[in-house]
This record gives sequence, structure tokens and C-alpha cells, in this order.
Amino acid sequence: MRPAVKVSVVIPVYGVENYLERAVDSVLSQTLEEKEILLVDDGSPDACPAICDRYARDYPGLVRVIHKQNEGLGLARNTGAQAACGEYIAFVDSDDTVEPTMYEEMYAKAVQEGCDIVMCDVRIRYVEEGRESVSVTYPRPEIDLPDYIARGNNITYSVNKLFRRAIWAENAYEKMLFEDIALIPALVTRYPRIGYVPKPFYNYYRRSNTISTSQVGEMADIVQAFRHFLGRSDPAYREEAVYCAAKQLYWNMTQSRVLFQPDFIELLKEYRKDFLLNPYLEKDKETRKILAFLDREVIPDNLICVHLDGPVPEEYRQEVARDFPRARLIDAGRDAFPPEQLPATVRSALQQGRTGYAQEYYALRLLWEEGGIVVNPDRRASLRLKRLRLNRIFFGFEDGEAITAGCYGALPGHYVLQALLETYEADTVYNRMFLPLGDRVRDFLILHFGLKPNGRSQLLKKEVQVYLPSVLAYDMKDGENCCKNAAIPVPEGYELIRGDVLKMWSDRLMENWNLYKRERERKPAGSKPADSAPPESLPLPERTRRELDERIREVVETYESSTSWRLTRPLRAVGSLWKRFKERRRA
Repeated sequence: MRPAVKVSVVIPVYGVENYLERAVDSVLSQTLEEKEILLVDDGSPDACPAICDRYARDYPGLVRVIHKQNEGLGLARNTGAQAACGEYIAFVDSDDTVEPTMYEEMYAKAVQEGCDIVMCDVRIRYVEEGRESVSVTYPRPEIDLPDYIARGNNITYSVNKLFRRAIWAENAYEKMLFEDIALIPALVTRYPRIGYVPKPFYNYYRRSNTISTSQVGEMADIVQAFRHFLGRSDPAYREEAVYCAAKQLYWNMTQSRVLFQPDFIELLKEYRKDFLLNPYLEKDKETRKILAFLDREVIPDNLICVHLDGPVPEEYRQEVARDFPRARLIDAGRDAFPPEQLPATVRSALQQGRTGYAQEYYALRLLWEEGGIVVNPDRRASLRLKRLRLNRIFFGFEDGEAITAGCYGALPGHYVLQALLETYEADTVYNRMFLPLGDRVRDFLILHFGLKPNGRSQLLKKEVQVYLPSVLAYDMKDGENCCKNAAIPVPEGYELIRGDVLKMWSDRLMENWNLYKRERERKPAGSKPADSAPPESLPLPERTRRELDERIREVVETYESSTSWRLTRPLRAVGSLWKRFKERRRA
């Protein structure tokens, strides 16, 4: 007969062979004797399964192991919770540790006060920085639930809490990133008998380059997580939950995950009434700044891909699914529009096999109807493309004069798109000669918006953003590229760059470098640049300065007279150095 179990500790395990033993040993060292440890091996590819089995052999009756296929942290926790026998359930991440008396003291609190949930403080250990801090959950020993929801800390953490097992008969984590945000705050509002032990029992080891600190497409799950948080909280605590979410959203939008700002703005608009009428936000001058985002228009999260010569390459689909998992892919072929709805020039182009001309019209029209971002099948978009959704309409240079039609975006129904579509109905040289859309856009912007065809970034009449070639055509390795031409495969580590574009970029580097040198010579050695001085006037380390100078000269000399496409590796070195310079400048 199994002994009575007061607390079941669930430890999901995946890819943590260097930390697992430390985590398990900290739970084995708990002063609470009536416990069990469930190690849920989530299909870990390293030595973790063997380590789990060893603990089960060494501690029979105390440690149980469940091996399962990989489904993610949330579903691994669900598996452990369903198998648990304890009165209460706790979760420990397999690269963290807990203090020896954690579960004894928290269980005693739970029994004494009949709690559904008991919380503690969290000690955060910043591994790379060699420092630590304590995140205090609440300023007083007794929890005032509305005040805690609105102003407390650690509300989204699973690991600093003890849960009555019955909670997990009614609730479960979802298969997503940020599963804690999606579930735990809502549980706090729905199970109000909450206790608190004000001690930092849980040790959270914070590292860089983890999934929660990386910029990957799945990070968009955080928006859905907040949607669940707001949608599933008890209505009795609606105002507190909205304010709690607002504080976290504001931090994510402006500091932690700025790249996903367009997605956050869409969420804010869904709950516009709740945020505008929230009494807590009305009194919080800093967090109230989030309301300004309600007036921002955001390009819809649509990726428009038109392919009239064949199906979309599978590689393209896989990249979209990986980097833009929540985006809607508008996959359009020849049947996107009935022939009778097409301008005569487009029908003629199709009959003559000029599919490129027709394809550009299809994309332009779909963009006008749906809004989003057009990305041709021969282009490869990066996650940074998300940030361009903050424009109303944008284009990008292909070189010093031409506008690319491979990637551009706009709000639905934008008047510039409507005007461009109307040009397909007129008897013009663009239609008689089946000229590319890029020419049509360039000349339209010159005529109506004063575009200067010089390859430089321009915001035209506070409406139309035109980007550098390094943003929507070529990756110059300066951290700015959002989409690039990938029609021709090249070896890893190389980029395919047109010679005139490379020369233009190297000339820009020289301009910046000469400006920097002039400023350096003009100012006394060691003096601090004035606030109004160009950012390039900030001093560089001597070694970096020499290396950058050498590389710039190398690029300029090598490609000065080039007018052809080039496979280039030196560009990476210059781009890397210039990126380091810019990062130091921004700091």
C-alpha cells in the first residue's frame, strides 16, 4: 500500500542533462517526507531519460518516471498532474532548484488555512551576470486578492505555487509557449482561497538563449496567452485582471518583445473598451501610456503569395509556418480572380504567357482587398518583417533607383493601391509594354509623393515608407534585413548581391566613415560628443577602427567598378563590424 502523499512534485524533463540532477536532488532534500517526485521525460534526446530511470531505481516509491513523446512543457506538466497522487501538486522546471523547507512550509500553510493555492517568493539567479535578486510576491503576509491581482508579482509563475490537486481535474495547460500566462493568472482569480509564505523558496536560473528569451516565430504565442488570460479570468476581478495584463503588455511592447508590437496592438484593440475604462490605468501615468497604441493602425497579419507558374515551393511554406505561425497565408493561383474581373491588359498578358506581369497585378489587388504583406515565392522573409506592419504602406528600393515588387505591404483599401490598380485600366506604356510593377510604383511615387530615386530610406508625406535595398532586397548583415531575394541558391555564409548595389552600400559606409573621422579630428581627444553631434562621432576602439577601415577599403576597391551579380563573403565582415559600431552607438 502506497504511503500517504501530501505533495506531488512534477518535473518536466527535456534537454537538460547538465542541470537535471541538481534540480532533482533539491527536491529529494525537501524536509517534507510525505512527497513523491514525478519525472516526465518529454522525449528528451540527450542523457535525461537514463538519468530519470536511475533516480527511479535508486529511490523506489519516491521517484516515478513517465516517458512520453515530445509535446512541449505544458503537456508534460499535464501528464504529471494527471498521474499525481498528492493532496497538492507543485511544478519545478528541470534547470531550477528549490530550498529544503519549501514544500513543508507551504503545505502547512495550505492545510492551516484551507487554501486552494499557496505562493512564495522567487530568487532570480542571472547566470551570465553572476548576480541575483529576490522577486517579492506581495508586500504583506496576508493576500488581499483584488490588490494582489492588480499589483502583486509572480502571478504568471507556475513554479512558485502549490495547487490543490482537484484544480487539475478541471484545468490543463495548452500546447503553446507562455502556457503559464495563458492559465495561471486566470486560476488565481477563480480559486480565491490563496495563501502566501513570504520566503524566496524557488530558485529561478535565468539564462540567455532560452526559448523564452529568443526571438522566434512561436513567440507570437504570447499574444494568444494574454488573450486566454483575459478571456478566462473570473469576471468578478475583471478590472484587476485587465490592469495586471496591461502592465505586462506594456513592458513586453516597449522593452522585452518590441518585434511583436503589431500583434500586441491588435490584442489591445480587441479589448479597447476594457483598457479605456479601467480605473487602475487611469491612475497609473506610466502604464497608461499603453492607451496611445490604440490609435495605431496595423497592417493585417496576412502574407500574400501569388504563384501563376506553379505551386508554392514547400520550403517557402515551411519557412512561413516556422517564422509566422499565426499569420494567414493567402496562397493565390490562377483561379484567384475570374477572367471577366481582370483588366484587358492582364488577360492579354496571361494569353501571351507574360505571367510575371499578371502575377504582380494579382498580388496588388489582393493586397488592396485584404491588406497584409506581399512576399513573392522567390523571396525569403525573416521574423523582422513583423515590425513593418506598423506602417500604413511601404515599399523598398531594389537598387539605387528601382523599387522592388518582391516584398511590399499596406493596409487594406489604401488609396495608393487603388490608384495603382486603376493604372492597369488605362492605355499607357506600362500596359502596352507589360512593364514591371516596380517601374509603375516608382514613377507614381515620384509624381505624387516626391520620391527621390536614390536608394535611400524616405518617408513620403508622412504616409508612404520607402526602405533601403538592405531591408527588402538584400541582406547586408547589418541586422536590418526583413526580406531578401532567394531565387538563386548560394553557399552557406554568402550573399548574392548586385555589383552596383554593393558599390552603393560601400559608398555609404565610406560616407559614414569619413564623417566619423572628420568629427574625431574636429573634437579634442577624450572629449565627450555633444548631444547634437552625429552618432558616428562616438569613438571606436582602436582595433575595431583599424579593422573596419581595412574592410571598407577592401569592399570599395574590390567592387568599385562592378556591375554584375557577385557572391560575396567580405560583405559579412563589414556588416558585422558596422553592426557592432551601431549597437555601441545606440548604447
